[in-house]
Amino acid sequence: MKIFSLTSFFFLILKYNKYSFRVWRIIAMEENTTRKTNRKERPTIYEVAKVAGVSLATVSRVINNHSNVTEKTRKAVEDAIQRLGYKPSALAQGLANSSSTNIGIRIPSTGYSYVSNRLDGRIDVAKIYHYLTSIFITKRTKIDAGNVIDSLIQSHVDGAVIYDDELGTDEIRSIQNYHIPLIVIGHDREGNELGSIRIEYKDPVRDVVKAHRNATKEDDVYLLDIVNQGKRLDDIRDGLLDYAQANGRKINLLNFNDSYGIVYAGRKEFFKTHKKGYIVCPRDSLAAAVNNAAIEAGLKIPEDIQVLAEIGSKYSYIVRPQISSFALDRFKVGALPGRRLTKLIKEQPLSKETLRIRATYNKRETTI
Repeated sequence: MKIFSLTSFFFLILKYNKYSFRVWRIIAMEENTTRKTNRKERPTIYEVAKVAGVSLATVSRVINNHSNVTEKTRKAVEDAIQRLGYKPSALAQGLANSSSTNIGIRIPSTGYSYVSNRLDGRIDVAKIYHYLTSIFITKRTKIDAGNVIDSLIQSHVDGAVIYDDELGTDEIRSIQNYHIPLIVIGHDREGNELGSIRIEYKDPVRDVVKAHRNATKEDDVYLLDIVNQGKRLDDIRDGLLDYAQANGRKINLLNFNDSYGIVYAGRKEFFKTHKKGYIVCPRDSLAAAVNNAAIEAGLKIPEDIQVLAEIGSKYSYIVRPQISSFALDRFKVGALPGRRLTKLIKEQPLSKETLRIRATYNKRETTI
C-alpha cells in the first residue's frame, strides 16, 4: 500500500489545549520541513523571534492574529517576517487554532488516468479555500482500500473525498461514525455528513453499442473483459450483457489481462480469422493495442474493424487513428466534490440527492 500524505505525520501529535504546546508544534513542523527539503537558508520562527526581539510565543500570537499583542510588537514581528521572507506553515497555523483545514482524497490508483486526472480540479478547489490536501493512493483491492480508510481517520482530516470502486457500506459507515464530512464518488448513499456523486458510463456506452447493433444487424460486437478491472468497468460490462440478453442479441466476451502487450498479441492472432468486427475496450490504451494489431494484419479502421474505448483520456486523441471514447469534464468532476465537501465542512445546507454526471461520447476515427 502506498500512502502519500504531506500531513499525516503531524496529525499524530495530540492537540493540547495549552497555548505553549501549540507553539512547539509549529517549531517542530518547520524544522522537519526544512530537513526534508534541504533548504538550509529557509528562515525559521527562531530567526523571526530573534530579529524582532520577542519570544517565540509572541511570534506565534502575531502569526495566528491573536488580539493580545501591542501594535508596536505586532509591527516589529511583521517587519521581521517580511525582511526574512519567512512563510508560516499553513498546517502549523491550523493546529494552533485547533483546526487542521486538511482534506483527504482517496483514489484507487494513479495508473488509471481517468481517476488520477480528476485530482487537478479537487486540488484546485482545495487551494481556493486554503485547505491542505492528503492524497491516499491504493491498489484495487478491498483490503488495501480499508487500510487507507483507517489511515484517513487517524490523520484527523476535516473532510474526505473518496473515489469508491471497491468500498462497501461498512467501510463508508466507519468514516461516518467519526463524524467526518464525506463526499463519495460512485456511491448512492445519503446522510447528514455524506454527499454522493455518481459518474455514469454504463448507459452512454450501452446506447452507442445499441445504435451500432441496430444499424448493422450482425453479431459482430466483441468486448474485452479484463481480469480485476474494478467495479465501474464491471458495471459497464454487465449493462452491455443485460441489453444483449433482453433484445436477443449476442456480445462476445474476450478475456484478457490488463496489458498492452497481451492484448496486442491476442488481437494479432484473432485477426487471422476475423476480418470484421466492432471491438469494445475498457480503456483507450488497450484500444490502441487493438488498432495496431488490426493495421499490422492489413485491416482498415474503421471500414473493417471499429474500435471503441469505454473510458478515454488525452491518449484518445494523441494516437493515430484517434480513438472513439467516452470522457468526462475533468475539472467539473474534480471540482464538484471539492465544492460540496467545503459546504459540508462549513455546515452549510447540502442537497441529499445523489448528483449524476454522465460521460460524453466523442466519436473520432475508429468508429463509423
